[in-house]
Amino acid sequence: MTEPMALAADALWAPLVDAGTQWCAPNVHADAAWLDVGGQRWRVAVTKAVPGNSYVVSAAGQYLDYAREETRRIPSRANRTASRGLLAAVAPVVRALDPVVILDALPVSTVLHPVRPADAWHDALAAARASFPSQPVMVRSLDAVASRGTLETLRALGMALIPSRIVFHQDPGPDAFWQARNLRHDLALQRRAPMPCRALTPGDAAHIESLYWQLYGDKHSRLNPRFTRQWLAHGMTAGVFEGEGIEHDRQLVGVYLSYTIGGVMTNPVFGYDTSLPQPLGLYRRLGVLALQAARRKGLVLHASSGAPAFKATRGGAPSIEYHAVDLRGVRGVQRMAWETVLRIARAVGPAMMRRAT
Repeated sequence: MTEPMALAADALWAPLVDAGTQWCAPNVHADAAWLDVGGQRWRVAVTKAVPGNSYVVSAAGQYLDYAREETRRIPSRANRTASRGLLAAVAPVVRALDPVVILDALPVSTVLHPVRPADAWHDALAAARASFPSQPVMVRSLDAVASRGTLETLRALGMALIPSRIVFHQDPGPDAFWQARNLRHDLALQRRAPMPCRALTPGDAAHIESLYWQLYGDKHSRLNPRFTRQWLAHGMTAGVFEGEGIEHDRQLVGVYLSYTIGGVMTNPVFGYDTSLPQPLGLYRRLGVLALQAARRKGLVLHASSGAPAFKATRGGAPSIEYHAVDLRGVRGVQRMAWETVLRIARAVGPAMMRRAT
């Protein structure tokens, strides 16, 4: 039986089937559908091969376009140049990764999957292959902490695992967790210079949209999904998203929205007014608020990727995240593209983990 919160997450998908994925985010290009598997509905996204497509629905968006953007963070000029040259060389091949069929899809950076029996996954994969013959079938966001059982099940079902990124998990339940020096400093900041905090409501959606994009779009990558205020308000009204905001001079200046499945909470929406002075510590304050919320609810926080040093010094345990891909029936150029990217990603995966630890 599927847990209630997993079914509630379907409410995030339902309007996209009717209105299209761009109702959720204008840079998310895919066909959203339901796949009926023995009377159970599964969320399915089928990529549209569009330049600049968000990585949440596009394999080329993640392994080429997003990788290109990340090269600007490489400190060594020589390494930056070499990385860009390599990406330019493999670009025609990597473009052929799309389209893909994403099973159990959500248009967010981190997809939490409910625990399902192996036969449910077996039947869903078979249904996806039958409905979308010759297309790769992908399941995103799998790691050995948040989704160990699902990861092992999909491996046993013959899916290939491709390293995606390093993610971090924080367990704020034990008192010892809060003894990390940087967390103590963050708590001290809250006590020394308190700022008003409150629960977010659908009426805040326009502010949430803006603050999220200031951080994740303008500062980091425009390949992140550019969520619309309509979809954010819908997610809160449906009871899937909940979160808190920080106020400064009576204005909302920092926000996070979370959703929860299977004892794990993650924040697909996180942002703040990046024009305000850094000493206000808005990112630090939001991080503590989310951790405190997870602790109250007895949850582990899936802190996703990014800011690895920040998360590691606040009790974050790194883990390699994988996407699982089923290539049965895939032929020709697309097959060659996937096999090439699998070889490259598996070669660099161990180095990714070493850098994170």
